Amino acid sequence: MRLSARLSCFLVTLFMVWVSGPLSAQSAWRVSSQEAPVTLVGGAVLLKRGVSGPVEAQVNLIVFSAAKYDLRVVTQPDRAGAVSLASKMKALGAVAGCNGGYFTPEFQPLGLEVGDGVRTGTWGRGPLLGGVLVVRQGRVSLLWRDEYAEQKGVTQLLQAGPRLVHAGQAIQGLEPTKRRARTFVLTDQAGKWAIGTCKSVSLQELATLLATPGLFPEMPVKRALNLDGGSSTALWWRTSGGEARGESEFGRVRNFLMLTPRTSPMKGSS
Repeated sequence: MRLSARLSCFLVTLFMVWVSGPLSAQSAWRVSSQEAPVTLVGGAVLLKRGVSGPVEAQVNLIVFSAAKYDLRVVTQPDRAGAVSLASKMKALGAVAGCNGGYFTPEFQPLGLEVGDGVRTGTWGRGPLLGGVLVVRQGRVSLLWRDEYAEQKGVTQLLQAGPRLVHAGQAIQGLEPTKRRARTFVLTDQAGKWAIGTCKSVSLQELATLLATPGLFPEMPVKRALNLDGGSSTALWWRTSGGEARGESEFGRVRNFLMLTPRTSPMKGSS
């Protein structure tokens, strides 16, 4: 019996999907608007891009070289003495910074936190703690939880999650519908890094967005890790002309990531 033309077309389409796999959400994202890059103190660059896909979103990204900058975890031990990201970054002479990891209602870190060698909290294995940003002997790395092993020489460490991008591909199975402001850190695993924010997307949308080729040709994203978001989301920077700008958080947070120029450039990060 001959198949109808419509049924034949359906079967061909089904075969193509089976061969090539389901259509990726990555293909849906495109740049809809962008501003001229802004150079920061020391040569880091601020990129501002509007993107269109399942939703309209704004991405702000600060791209820097690990050979030229140090990344530090700045802690705020108690809520009463905590200040805003902008206040802390200005006081410490930073080039840029963002909010850090999750914290408990008691203002303690969720997971392990090491700021300038001071260890607080405990190593966690919850769903929000799938990755770890580590600085050891001046070298910054973005590791997944099962890749990390205790070792001497760690001066900065922040547990966070979930993982967003691995080997250039979006992590599957992330929450697909809850859209909110997001903060993240990412790397090309070849010396380039970025901290950034996105307003407002789900975790699944953020992962596919960051993994989309061409949205940020300045650095291919190999790994990306989600940080605390929502009302904690904040990003701050200082331009090469000395002007301070940023996005403010809506409450006090336990820790920040801070970017400062290296006094003696070194090679190496992953």
